[in-house]
Amino acid sequence: MEVDSASSTLVAGQALRMQKVDSFIAFLREVNELLQIEIDLSPANLLVTDMIQRLSAQLRSAYLPEEVQAVLGNEYIRRNERKLRDKLSEAEFQAELSDSRLFQHAGNSVLDRASRLPNWNVYIDLVGRELPVLRQIAGRSSHADKSPIVFVGSGPMPLSAIILHLFGDAEVVCLEMDGAAYEASCSLLERIGLGTKVKVALENGEAFDYSPYSRIFVASLVQNKTAVLEQITRTASDPLVAVRTAEGMKQIMYEAVDEAQLRKRGWRIVARTCPEQRLVINSTLFLDRRDSFAGMD
Repeated sequence: MEVDSASSTLVAGQALRMQKVDSFIAFLREVNELLQIEIDLSPANLLVTDMIQRLSAQLRSAYLPEEVQAVLGNEYIRRNERKLRDKLSEAEFQAELSDSRLFQHAGNSVLDRASRLPNWNVYIDLVGRELPVLRQIAGRSSHADKSPIVFVGSGPMPLSAIILHLFGDAEVVCLEMDGAAYEASCSLLERIGLGTKVKVALENGEAFDYSPYSRIFVASLVQNKTAVLEQITRTASDPLVAVRTAEGMKQIMYEAVDEAQLRKRGWRIVARTCPEQRLVINSTLFLDRRDSFAGMD
């Protein structure tokens, strides 16, 4: 009887998991089909905003490895994953652009004004996990210099760059290739009072000369990460690179970095951060060139 009871419990659990997977796949199909037909992906489209908020909440939930495999391996998801992710990226960009343009500063100090920016707490958690790792690696290598940090793909709302400056004791050079994002971020930084400490360059990370810099961040929405990393390899002599990626079900929203390909191209993963389950989606890989580690092990 006990064996039968345990078996029934196991079968019931498996059925519930499959029901959860099927329900999530159906929801992803609904999200994708909506985003593919909607022209306006800005926050003004409340239907799109609500759908993306629901998706973000579900991606922050916990999933078993077999559930992740079942969803990401589904034929519809595999065929439409790139198209869905592109639309989600566009919607995120539009939301940041709108927030950046609408922000009206308040408060007396730079920190007070910055902390009123949308999604401040999310990025405080994300960068707050990255900074201790950055300091730890820099403390045992040649990356402890005071040269500016480069942030590739800072977007119209450069929250990560702002927090890196305020809490990381470093100037930041942001690279942004979109003209509208460049204009919005420059204006925002001036309103906050950080225009001279967090600078934005209208540059493509694939062509930028990284030779004066040793600490480089690559944003999650940068789609050409491989090309950016190749340019870093060509121009920087001893780079420490923090690349934001996604793990598990969160790959639905952000593209995961292929770690095997990184190693093949001469990069070594020296550390990583994992997101807080209910707040942050991105993970971060810290990379260095293999030859930089000679004699350190």
